[in-house]
Parts: sequence; structure tokens; C-alpha cells
Amino acid sequence: MDEDVADDKPTWVLIEGPGPGDAEFLGRWLLAAAVADRALDEQFKKNTSLRQRVASLEFLYVVSFSPAATRSLELLMKNLSCFSLDLRDEWGDMFVVLAKIGFFRQTGNRYQMTIPEDIAGATIEQALLTLAVTEDEEHCLHPEYLVTCLSKRELEIWQARLERLPWMQRVADRTFC
Repeated sequence: MDEDVADDKPTWVLIEGPGPGDAEFLGRWLLAAAVADRALDEQFKKNTSLRQRVASLEFLYVVSFSPAATRSLELLMKNLSCFSLDLRDEWGDMFVVLAKIGFFRQTGNRYQMTIPEDIAGATIEQALLTLAVTEDEEHCLHPEYLVTCLSKRELEIWQARLERLPWMQRVADRTFC
């Protein structure tokens, strides 16, 4: 597939981070991922058929939230205000699940990192099952069906806009969602 054609497809998400240097938020965010991992383990024990029902999600890796959260922080550290993610890459599936359980909140056509209010095994199970049903005949998942996506061009425009916005205004906007 021609790369220009592929980039016109809306498969990108733009994620805003907290204010620069907000170590407390980032620490709590990572700890919440560890809590979600424990809640998922408990849910797998409670519902023994769940792992089989979400087997398509574990084709390349074991479902775990801490690695995806760590990768998100790595991406954020490159620019400190926002980062982008192509849902076609290896972390796209986990972004959708993390968004469904409260690690990302939609603001217009972009997302903001948030700390989930309640991390429950049943919520995680529902998020995993919602993603699993997007699997097509070729056994490909379609996380882009479940979240608001941008084309590469739209993404670049928004990213430039956010980078020019004073961080205090950008972070203040988070309280209005």
C-alpha cells in the first residue's frame, strides 16, 4: 500500500500529557497501570473463559497495562506536551483498552492522559471484549473503530497547535472535559 494513501486514513490519535515536570501525576499514572495489571490478573482468575475470549488480543504479546503505560511515557518525553500514536502499530490495541478504562479521556478529537477513578476487573474485561469483537475475517483487530482518529495531516496540524499553546492553558483545558 502506498504510504501517502495509508497516512490519509484516520488511524492516528493525539494524546496530551500533563504539565511539564508533573512527576506526581506521572507517578500516579504509572501506579494506576500496575493496579490495572493486578485487577486483570484477578479477573482472569474469576472468569476462567476470559483469556480464551480475548485470545486474539494476545497474538503478539500478553495483555498487560504497565508496558503500554511505560511506552506512552517514553513517547511523551520526546516532546513533553503531547505525543501521537498510530493505532496500526503494536501499542494501538492497548491504547484503546487504556482509554476505555480511564487512562485517556477524549477532548474534542484528541485525548488527554488521565488517572482512572476506579479500576475494576469487570470494566477491564468489558474493554477487552469490546476490542476483541473488532476482529475481521483476516484476524486483524480494528481499534480505530472504537476511538476518534485523525489522519496524519490532521494530526500534524493539531500537534503543532498544541505545541504553540502555553502549557498552563493546555492543562487548564483538561478540567473542562
